[in-house]
Amino acid sequence: MYLDECDLDGIDGVSIAPFVRNAPEEEWVGAAEEQKIPSGLFDLYRRANFLSFGGAPRFLSDGENVLFSYFGLVLRSIQESLVDAHDQVDLFAAAHKLVYDPMKKFRGEPFEKGAAKREVRHFRDLLIALQTALDALADLIGIFFPAEIRGLEVGRAQFSKIERWLEKSFPQKGLIVSPSEFHLKKLHDTLVPLIRASHPERDWLPLMRLLRNKAAHLGSPLFRQVGLHRAVDGKMFAFIPREWPYLWESLIRSSNEKQPAFDLPDQLRNSLIHQDIESYSRGLLAKVQNVTAAALSGLNDAYDQFKDLPENYKALIQLKNNFEKYEFENFLDA
Repeated sequence: MYLDECDLDGIDGVSIAPFVRNAPEEEWVGAAEEQKIPSGLFDLYRRANFLSFGGAPRFLSDGENVLFSYFGLVLRSIQESLVDAHDQVDLFAAAHKLVYDPMKKFRGEPFEKGAAKREVRHFRDLLIALQTALDALADLIGIFFPAEIRGLEVGRAQFSKIERWLEKSFPQKGLIVSPSEFHLKKLHDTLVPLIRASHPERDWLPLMRLLRNKAAHLGSPLFRQVGLHRAVDGKMFAFIPREWPYLWESLIRSSNEKQPAFDLPDQLRNSLIHQDIESYSRGLLAKVQNVTAAALSGLNDAYDQFKDLPENYKALIQLKNNFEKYEFENFLDA
């Protein structure tokens, strides 16, 4: 079936129900009630008139309804990604409990043959959902503060730009502070301790990004797990590396070769995350949720102060400059 086989000439117009809302959508209410999204995200959705068509404040308005429409897409992206992340972490935990290990067989505990593949897929999808939520959050920040954060552009934002911005002290431009500068500094001060965390949480974000990138590019072989027994009861827990690549083969020697001198417990402490993969997954979700909540708390205040400002021309121009279109129409042999 090709597009030109459709009755395009017979279409004079399209009649649809208006995208006007005076109440929140069910999926938003459910996500808020189940605490799968921060309250600040729902608050911003409510402030934006539930993303109702024609409900844009002045600073997100333009003649083509471009900026507010994109604002809505980004807000929905954060909501859907966080909901997906909660679903994936539960699916991962359920599959992980059924992964085979010798102690389960010895104790008569249930396990399934395909559980290991399922758990890896859910862990990968969790990482992707969390990174998507952060990148969408970066796009949202870009809409509020266009051209204020180096490298951050509406329509092509990445949270890594926010991360680099947080590495430096916030620059004070003068004695008189504009509303934009005030809220941007507040955002900076709020996010710094979360992103630039101290030990033992240091580097949690670059590690997550590494895991997500390798999972997307190389797939399941990335997730090499080390099973260790808990001292008090012998229960098996799985741990994953915090370095790339993780090659235990480098320590293998044949019987006639000289064995490398190393302390195995120290080697494990130095190379592995210090909490099991299920605890790590839930902790990672909680951390991203906290980052999102902290940022949205400030963005709600900014929305109230910015809503009656003139058209956000800088954000609109950035977004339009990042529009993309390609020549592809169809495959010849399909």
